[in-house]
Amino acid sequence: MAIFIEASGSVALNSHLSATVQGMDHRLYVPWFSVGEADEDAFEMLDGVWRRFVSVLRERAVTWPCDPDDTLILRPEETGFAHLLALVHAVMPGTNVISHVFGAFFDGQGVLGTELHNQMYISLQGSAAGTLHVAGSPGRCAELTADWFERILRGQVGNVTASMS
Repeated sequence: MAIFIEASGSVALNSHLSATVQGMDHRLYVPWFSVGEADEDAFEMLDGVWRRFVSVLRERAVTWPCDPDDTLILRPEETGFAHLLALVHAVMPGTNVISHVFGAFFDGQGVLGTELHNQMYISLQGSAAGTLHVAGSPGRCAELTADWFERILRGQVGNVTASMS
């Protein structure tokens, strides 16, 4: 599922999965967990492990109480970190104000999720959302990461630790 934002401000849903401006009607596709900071989604440039992780996050995010542009994937070359970083910006209801930033660092075999500084993307100590520590396949890591993000967005917080063989 995708969300198109009309020039008039109205929103239309579609199942198209690539980032693009649609024809002459000026509808702009905003993907869940857009990859990279550039205007175009770099999803196709991800390797297989990272692509699987992001695919599962995208599939799960369509039911979350946030907008696609509140989610983002940053690659190591964009952050200076050694891992892929999935970000969710928690926005205060009725505003465009970001109240918290949550991130999940994925190394291909496991995830560390925590609340992050809103510009430097470094871990904040003492977050009410707790932390996420999981290991397993990319798909399983993404499922557990999606569960954690969703609990945060729905106001159900806490620590999660899991290991999958």
